This record gives sequence, structure tokens and C-alpha cells, in this order.
Amino acid sequence: MIQGQQFKFAVGHKLSPGRYGAVYEVLRKTDGKSFAAKLEVCDLHFHGLHTEWNVMKEAAKARCTHFPALVDRGKIDGHFKFIVMTKLGENLFKLRLSFVEQRFSPTTALRLAMQTLEALEELHTIGYIHRDVKASNFAVKETNGEVQVYILDFGLCRHYRDSDNQMKAPRDSVQFRGTTRYASLAAHYEKEQSPKDDIESWLYMVIEMMTGSLPWSVYRKNERDMVQRLKEECRHSEGLYRLLEYCPRMEFHRILKYIDGLKYFNQPDHKFIKELLQHAFKNNGLKMDEAWDWQED
Repeated sequence: MIQGQQFKFAVGHKLSPGRYGAVYEVLRKTDGKSFAAKLEVCDLHFHGLHTEWNVMKEAAKARCTHFPALVDRGKIDGHFKFIVMTKLGENLFKLRLSFVEQRFSPTTALRLAMQTLEALEELHTIGYIHRDVKASNFAVKETNGEVQVYILDFGLCRHYRDSDNQMKAPRDSVQFRGTTRYASLAAHYEKEQSPKDDIESWLYMVIEMMTGSLPWSVYRKNERDMVQRLKEECRHSEGLYRLLEYCPRMEFHRILKYIDGLKYFNQPDHKFIKELLQHAFKNNGLKMDEAWDWQED
């Protein structure tokens, strides 16, 4: 049993492991309703859960639709802190791996691309960048057949605006933040990240959802130099062909070129990218109202 600021919860099974804690299913004692509780070890050097709380609070204030709702927070014997939120379904990484070919159909992948992009637009609008965009940090929730995608795991988020709502100046040197496979080139170069870097990571994630892999998927997280080199190569003809071989090539190439043209202070035009995704639907004869891959018999 854990006591939050408002409610008591019975702790159930572990839903997923975490870097500094884990996520558990919890049942609210007042009504037996099921939620997810994220626990974190109290650590003087890492305040991921505090950041998560702040991000989700801002998202709730702004009525964002792609964020889990906050329910409660608390501490356990001074050793752990926790937040309680909406319990969601499977994350997109596990969903993709559940299929034999380990990829989504073009229709499902493009719809997921749309919703994950909308989630990032909401995050950027409230003044935060994620810095760890990847499929395992998005999850689905299905209500009466309608699928909604939610963004998760805000522990590496950074508030990129100052008190005057202007973009903060980039620091001269920063540590690598993110996941090697999806990290932007700026992250590899240990430069300050801005919203454009989330969008670059998003594009790598979408390509992987559509094709099942990336040209650098074979490399481990500690082989950052090799991954960086392949990301640089995919900006040129042969590497680009390999990267986009099974994707809507014209539209995805335009998205990549657009991202590469953005500088630190440029705000990505999410609407422009969404329009290119819509063109990809139309030009490939795809329909938006088909069943999602996991709904098919």
C-alpha cells in the first residue's frame, strides 16, 4: 500500500522497468480503479520524476490531448518518490516487435507518425523538448475502437524557453542526451538540442516503424561514432537510398531536407510536416480509416 497526497493505492504487478525506478500498476482504494505509478529512487543527482511532474502539469493546464493525466504523487519512507497517472496500453516499440516482420503497415505507420508528431507539437508548445524521442516512449490507449497515442517519459526533458518566453541561448558544451539509435546529429556532436532535434529523432523512429530497422540498428549504444557516421552518410545518395528504401521516398526526403535546414533557434513547422505525411497517404493510395494493424483478426 502506498499513500499519495490525495489517495491510497494498492500496488500490483510491475508494468515496465526504468532507469532509476520502475512503473507499477496500482489500484485506488476508494474505487478500485487501475492506474500506473512511476517510482524513482530519491537521488540528489537526478530529478527526473520532478521534471515529469512539471511537464505533465503544464500539459494538463494547456489541455494537451496526447499526455497521460496526473492523478497523485507521494513518497515512500523517504527512499522512493512516485507519481500516479493514467494507465495506458502497449508502447509502440513492443507493438512493432509483436509482428512477424517487426514493422507496421504503411497505413498504421503513417497514422502513428501523425499522432506522435502532434504529441511533440504539444510538448514544444508548452516550452519543453523531450531529448529522448523513440517508440518505447509513446503508448496507445484504445477507447471504443478509437486509438489515441500518448507521449511518455519526460525525465530528460528540458525547458527551452526563458522567463520572457524566448528561446534560451545554447550552452557552449553539453553532455550527450538521448538514445544512440534515434539521437539527432546535434546530440552526437554534443551540441545544445532544440525542438528540431526532437523532430529528427521522430523521423528516425517513423522510418524504423515503417521498415523494421535503420541502417545503424546493428550497432550498440556505446558505438556512437559508427552510428553518427551512418547518419551523416544517409544525407547522401547511396545512404539516403538505403535509409528510405521502403518509405514514401519523396515526402520523407523532403522532411529530412527540411529538418537539416533548421538551425537551433528555428521552430519546426509541424503543420508543413503533417501536410507531407498527408501527401504520402494520398500518393500511395492509402486510407486513414482502415483498422490498425493490431486490431486485425
